[in-house]
Amino acid sequence: MSDDLFPDVRRHVLGRLGLSFDQDRSAVRLPDEPVLLDADGHVNFGVLGVLLDMGSSGALAGEEFSPWVHADITVHRLRAPQGSLSTTARTLRRGKRTGVVELDVHDASGALVAASTQQIAFLGPPPEPDSDMSERHGAFQAMFDGRCHLTEPLPEYLGIRDDGAGTWSMDHGPDRTNGMSGLHGGVATTFIDAAAAGAVAQHRGGPARTVSAAVRYLRPALHGPFSVTPEVLHDDGRVAVVRTPVLDVEGTLVISADVHVG
Repeated sequence: MSDDLFPDVRRHVLGRLGLSFDQDRSAVRLPDEPVLLDADGHVNFGVLGVLLDMGSSGALAGEEFSPWVHADITVHRLRAPQGSLSTTARTLRRGKRTGVVELDVHDASGALVAASTQQIAFLGPPPEPDSDMSERHGAFQAMFDGRCHLTEPLPEYLGIRDDGAGTWSMDHGPDRTNGMSGLHGGVATTFIDAAAAGAVAQHRGGPARTVSAAVRYLRPALHGPFSVTPEVLHDDGRVAVVRTPVLDVEGTLVISADVHVG
């Protein structure tokens, strides 16, 4: 499948995680695979970000499809899961230009593992009834086979690296884009998590784990490699607040994030 708006997941990081969609498109599922977890048993924050990013469409499954992008995402990682995960999405508000979506992630036992609130921006009005946009969207979701194809943790697959002097970097490429060639919003959370938790780990001299993040997509992230120099604003020994600005190769601020690291 080749499409200007929907990437071919067979050659994309989205197709490597094992995501799958319910028949009615209302929920996204993630399999129980060790490579998707951190050492402490929690779902990797970046993997969770991708799941929640993709889960937004579940709230709009019963409505006429309009192309959209994320304006911001807030993610809270609550507990380590037991078994596979699935999303439940609700539309809190839908206007002509923007909407607000709320998502919960439950594990196989029914426990609430993560929660998210997201603002989305519509790129135009719903298509005419004879448009094939909804069909294209369905064909895109049908490509997800539910099998995890990662052989290494997501941050390693993406090549996220500590460049020293408090800066992290990540390359751009066709395997991590959205439909407009910008950095995929869910993939961006992996980068933000690695940098923020890495900065706190260096600051403390011990392990650190991202608990929550508020991510704002300011402009299309088109030109990599991307870099971030996290700023630890406060650390009381239990939770640190980290400002995590993502810059493109030209030094333009493309994403701003506030991260809580435990």
